[in-house]
Amino acid sequence: MRRLARRMRKRPYARLFAGNTPERLLLAPQDVRNCDPATAMDIYSGRYFLAGRMVDLDGRDPFREKGVPLQWQRELHAFQWLRHLDAASTGMATNNAKALIRDWMASHGKPSGSIAWNEEIAAKRLISWICHSVPVIESADPVFYRNWLKSIGLHIRFLKLSANDAANGMPRLTARIALAYAQICVDRQDIYLRRAGKNLCDELNRQILPDGSHITRNPANILNILALLLPLREAYARFGHAPGQEMVSAIDRMMVAMKFYRLGDGSFARFNGVGPMQSDLVSTLLRYDDSLGTPPQSATDSGYQRMMLGDTIIIADTGKPPTGVLSERASAGTLSFEFSSGTCPVMVNCGMPAKEDSELLRTARATAAHNTATINNTSSSRFYSGTRFVRFLRDRIVSGPSRVICRRSGQDDSSTQFDASHDGYLKPFGVIHSRMLRLEADGNVIKGIDRFTAKGGKPVAKKRPVQFAIRFHLHPSVSAGKGSNPNTIILMCGKGITWRLVCIDAIPQIEDSIFIASVNGPRRTKQIVLEGDSRDTPEVRWIIQRDTTTSAAQGRM
Repeated sequence: MRRLARRMRKRPYARLFAGNTPERLLLAPQDVRNCDPATAMDIYSGRYFLAGRMVDLDGRDPFREKGVPLQWQRELHAFQWLRHLDAASTGMATNNAKALIRDWMASHGKPSGSIAWNEEIAAKRLISWICHSVPVIESADPVFYRNWLKSIGLHIRFLKLSANDAANGMPRLTARIALAYAQICVDRQDIYLRRAGKNLCDELNRQILPDGSHITRNPANILNILALLLPLREAYARFGHAPGQEMVSAIDRMMVAMKFYRLGDGSFARFNGVGPMQSDLVSTLLRYDDSLGTPPQSATDSGYQRMMLGDTIIIADTGKPPTGVLSERASAGTLSFEFSSGTCPVMVNCGMPAKEDSELLRTARATAAHNTATINNTSSSRFYSGTRFVRFLRDRIVSGPSRVICRRSGQDDSSTQFDASHDGYLKPFGVIHSRMLRLEADGNVIKGIDRFTAKGGKPVAKKRPVQFAIRFHLHPSVSAGKGSNPNTIILMCGKGITWRLVCIDAIPQIEDSIFIASVNGPRRTKQIVLEGDSRDTPEVRWIIQRDTTTSAAQGRM
């Protein structure tokens, strides 16, 4: 019924076309995302690099192109690439921008059920048009300018009618942000959209958790939201308006959270949807950070832990996976962790791909792609993989850990640790996975214990095999080799940094792995695997220790 009501609300064209048309744009907020004028030349030449995929159109209209990937189409219709044409600051780039806007209005100007009028994409397009309007307007002829303003007014009315129907999470929040942009930046909209600021604040209150994380538990969404809110805050200031306190508070909390998820090399830990790192965007956003001090040790509302001693940083996922539509890009990485040594990432999850490759995406979301334990080669969360309800359930998590417990202890200058457990394997295999992770000795020693028990801490039932595999995926910059002792793996991280992993309960093996979250596409790497049967080996103890002698010797060279 909800879906039918949503479609019916999109059909009343009288309500969409009857509203007033803006006469001008009042302000073009500065887009904080980095721009590349060289990309403007690619676009002028008909080459579009979107969603990690280059498509050469050889002069064809991109908005009428068939057979291109869905995610590529989404990014095309969102118009966020318009910033590159703006940054080029040439007449050729400006004329190209006008031509592309004109082409889009000619082929997709009326709201429809196509991907171009998905609420989130329409919202991104409206924001991009507003932020990068100045060069277009300065050289626009009256007919084009009037038609563009009509389309902007149509976008505003469409989003005003459909924002509540946008999918929960980023789509709905982006729609609310776009309407707030329109309220402040487009003339004759302040009364029509008088509740836009209040609605945005309500949505931020609902979606931004007290610890500054987003309800999807995807750390990358913090960057995307801040990149939209910071220019909006500046726009309020330009007109002497005070943004809502909820918006100010949400920005402050997200600034702290942004630092929480950063490893020593500046990248975000790869949990629940984090793909190739936008390091330039992180650097830009940090310039707006007025908060002092270090990030907290726990993000309790979203379920993450951070441990730091010396120059060693560990970030771990100790929370329940999201549910419903919020889980469509979430991973089965409960109790996984990443760690960096100085500016060197050492152990990282595989991360999300840049390209919308369904097979690679399934691999990236599996438990085996994370630094945690699998049971019988199965993920701790299960994703919908059927065909009957794929339109509604798509790739959502349909079952997984319902009880994740985490206790933090030993929080002082000499050591810190957490003990956590989850029941994601209890129903299918009768196993509860517990993990203790401890950082000590000035950050030079990481101790871990993985336990496999039945409910109530009892031994795992003997009636069938319950094979475990504990994985430690290495960053591609890390080399691994066997030590003189078969229980030891030596990790060479560059910059004179060497670590060694030792396990006395299982012989560690080096196997092939893949680092998916690379800007230039998946890269080969290695992983360390500890395997056994939880009936015979209910506890696996391991230690990762820095070779301080080698590091000191390298430092003197």
